[in-house]
Parts: sequence; C-alpha cells; structure tokens
Amino acid sequence: MPDNPRKPGTAAASPRAAIALVQQLGPAIQQQDRARIVGLVRQLIELRAPMGQQWQQLAQIMAENGEVRLAKNAMALLVESAGNQPAARYAQAGFLSQMGDWAGAHSLLASLPPDEPSPLAHAYSRGTSALYLGKAEEAREQLERAASQSPETGQIWLSLATLTDFAGDADLAERIIAREKAMAAAPPAERGAYYYALGKVHADRGEYAPAGHAFMRGARDLRSGLRYDRDRDRQMAEDAVDGYDADWIADMARRQSEATDRSIFVIGLPRSGTTLVEQILTSHSAVCDGGEINRLSLLVNEAHGLRASALDSYVTRKGIDEPARLWRHWIDERFPQAGRIVDKTPHNSRLAGIAAALLPEAPLIWMTRDPLDCAWSCFRTCFMQTQSWSYDLEDIAFHFRLEEQLLAHWRGVLGDRLLVVPYEELVTEPEQWTRTILTHCGLAEEPQVFAPHESKRAVTTSSVMQVRRPINRKAIGAAEPYREFMQPFIDAYGK
Repeated sequence: MPDNPRKPGTAAASPRAAIALVQQLGPAIQQQDRARIVGLVRQLIELRAPMGQQWQQLAQIMAENGEVRLAKNAMALLVESAGNQPAARYAQAGFLSQMGDWAGAHSLLASLPPDEPSPLAHAYSRGTSALYLGKAEEAREQLERAASQSPETGQIWLSLATLTDFAGDADLAERIIAREKAMAAAPPAERGAYYYALGKVHADRGEYAPAGHAFMRGARDLRSGLRYDRDRDRQMAEDAVDGYDADWIADMARRQSEATDRSIFVIGLPRSGTTLVEQILTSHSAVCDGGEINRLSLLVNEAHGLRASALDSYVTRKGIDEPARLWRHWIDERFPQAGRIVDKTPHNSRLAGIAAALLPEAPLIWMTRDPLDCAWSCFRTCFMQTQSWSYDLEDIAFHFRLEEQLLAHWRGVLGDRLLVVPYEELVTEPEQWTRTILTHCGLAEEPQVFAPHESKRAVTTSSVMQVRRPINRKAIGAAEPYREFMQPFIDAYGK
C-alpha cells in the first residue's frame, strides 16, 4: 500500500493493523453488513491508514451507506496522501458535488488552476456547479469555454441550452443549429444530449415542429443505451403497497417513540412541480435545505425488501425505534445544520409506505399535473442515465398509470396525512396553495416563502432555471403544440 504522510502530532498507522481491517472489509461488503462496513472504515480513518488512492473508493462506499462525514474524511485523507496535489483536490470537488455540497465543490474548483485536470474538464465542472448555484454569468462563461474546446460533446450544449432563453439569444441558437451535421458522428449519448439542446432552441423560438423532431431524435439516441423494464417497474409498484393498510401503518406509528418530524416528503412524477414546492418550503427559516437525497432506499436495504412484511421482520429484529434512529442519523449526516429538510427523491412514490409507517410525524405532499403536459415535459427533458421510462412515449404512459395507482392507494390509506397539490392550481393560486402547504407542514407564514424564486440555494434538477423565475402559468398547456408527436402517449395512456 502507498505511504500516507503523517500530520504533526499524529501517529503512523500500523501497516499490519490496516491490512487486517482491509481483509475484513471485503467479506463485510459481500455480506452487505452495513454496520460492519462502516465500523471498519471508521477504524481505517482513525488509524490514518496508508491507503493512498484507495481512500476515494472508501469514500464512495461511505457515501453509499449514508455516512457523509466519514466519506468526506476519507476524501480529505486522499488529498493529504497526494500531498495536496490539484488532481486530488479536483477529485475532492467532484465528490463534494456528488454529496450535494455544490457550494463547497464550486469554491474548491475556483481555487484550482484553470487547466486542472484539463482546461475542458475544469471549465465544464465549474460551469455546471455555477449553473446549479444560480450563477448564470459564470456558468455561461465556463460552459462556452468548454464548448469551444469540445464542440462534439452534446452535454455541454445541453447545459448551455438549460441556461438560455433562445428567444433572445440568436447567436448561441445559430451556433447550436450549425452543429447538427457534425454531431452525426458523435456517440449516441452525446448526440442525444445535443438533440435535446437543439429541441430547446426551437421550442424557445416557437418552432414547434422542428422542436418536436429534435426531441424525438434525442430520445431515440438515448433510448438505444438504456432499457426500461416494465415488469420490474410494475413489480416494484406492487411491492410498494403490499401489506401497507391504514391499520398496519397506524399500529407502527403508535409504537414509535423517536422524534420523526424533521423530514418533509414531496412526492410526484418528475416535471410535476416537486422542485417548485421544495423551493417554497426551503425558503422558510425553519427549513434548512432539501433535495433528491435518496435515504429511504437505505432503509429498504436494511429491511431487505420493500413490502410491509419485510419491514415487520426488520423492526422485530432491530426494534421499532431503530429505523427512525438510523433515519435521523443519515439526515443529520447529510444536513448537519439545524432545521427541517425536504426530501423530493423521484421514486419516493414507491417508498411512501415506509415513510408513513416509520416516520409518522413527517408530512407527505404529492404533486399532480395534467398528464399530457407532464408527459411531454418528461419526454423533452434529458435525464441522461435516470428515468429510463422517459425516452419512449408508450413507456411514459405505462409508468404514469403505475404512479396513478400508487396515488389512489395512498390517498385511501393515508387520508389527510397526504396533501395532494395540483400543479395547475398551485401556479394559478400560489398564495392560497402556499398557505395550505405551510399549514400541512406545521410552518408559520413568512414573507419570503411567497417569493421562492429569490432563494439562492443550489438546485440540481432540470427545473434549475424555472424555479429562479416568479411563479407563473406558462407551463400549463405546454404539450398542446406537440399533440401530433404525443399521439403514441395519448393512445397508450387511454387504454
């Protein structure tokens, strides 16, 4: 193993002790023994073991297990073991962004030489972090720099398109249009991302037919590298409600003694308004942050299943309060600052039963939107490697039907515990619905929640620019100009 330089006042780790811990780590990972994995990595960190580049792998393992502080400590040891070299600090910045610390990542990137690890990678990474932080001018400058160095990279054009209203930027629009012929030779993923950028150019300019064709082409390219498994999706939706009835959930809640009121869950399809509700809530002084934090999945892993029977077995083994304690630990790791948090992880519709049963004080909000508008918005959004159902209109219809069945189930089971918010009503009567949302979450009215676009927090979803504008009704009826393209969805959804 590589040597790890010592800090003043610290003892060198015994190589033998470190090797013994590493030898135990492999079997623990194979057995998916989370507690053992975390304990072993914690010991390696405390020993300041000479792990060299392996610290990055250990940081990733800790991140996947919800241990943010240990993950960050492991990355700090990576940087230390590399002598604080820029390449290691760049890796650390990438890791911070993965952990949701975009401000930290951006600050670290800004401290690095502009050619580290390469001019292209630096410009693209810094431009992306600036985009998510709402620093539009810096994002444009850095992404333009990246595009000039790698015009064949479709994702760069897509990021620039996300930033831009092409109704007022003819220069960038024409440059993107001019790239089409050259992009024919690009790999499908890059070409697909480019066509989503091209689609936005035409859509912003009201050129609906060219926009529709571009989005269709982009979806076709990206779909070629992804596979949506309808049977698996259906099975997961069935498991998500299996055994979760009102009496069972109420019994679980009655037995719970841990505080579970820190989290607020915002559920709904992508592009249904979940980011807008998150932005409203995180504008409140009592709510510190939020995002697609994906921690309920860790509880599923702990329970070895999604069904209520798996949860029953888990609490029988570990005790009714253990899941809530773990949840609080994971949330405190991700959000160490005081305040409530908003969890809007996209697949929370499949995890609502776990949230309702094990976190009985957590408010639940479900966003709905006109199916045609939501379907078109999903189809025209490049989710890259996520939401594999979103690149085929018939798959979108299938997935939407599953989500509607889940909503119907949870409405019947949860009653008033679940607040259903129609997107169209929210943007038409924002003050009224904002008050309803605040009341549901036990939050007092504050002036800033009625102007969520003024929030400076990082936003990492495809709504990154929309939520920085005042609430408006522009997205209502967005699919109508594309109805001819939407016919496969209309036919499949109507079945």
